[in-house]
Amino acid sequence: MKTVLVVDDELDIAEAIQAILEEEQLRVVVCGNGREALARLKEEKPDLAIIDVMMPVMNGYETIDAIRKDGTHHFPILVMSAIQPPRAKAEEQRWDGFLKKPFSLRDLVDTVARLTAP
Repeated sequence: MKTVLVVDDELDIAEAIQAILEEEQLRVVVCGNGREALARLKEEKPDLAIIDVMMPVMNGYETIDAIRKDGTHHFPILVMSAIQPPRAKAEEQRWDGFLKKPFSLRDLVDTVARLTAP
């Protein structure tokens, strides 16, 4: 079973994503901020991370920078945000996808399926 790490401080959104992806037979690990996600990565080896940009403690950009800098984690990163991020940021951090909130369930499921495909 594939594992998806969802990092979002809005618990209702994280839980909704979790419920949707579990219906798709994926294991979902939810973290409320980037610092919590980095701690979980010591135990978890996700096949995909879905990371919100605007979060307290450690925002999505900082979280992605820390994951990439670590060098031991090799999984696709799907960024989600209510605002369109700068293209340069996406290229610099090597995102594998972007979902603009609010996004459709179909877009979420299709994008996750594409990014977790063998």
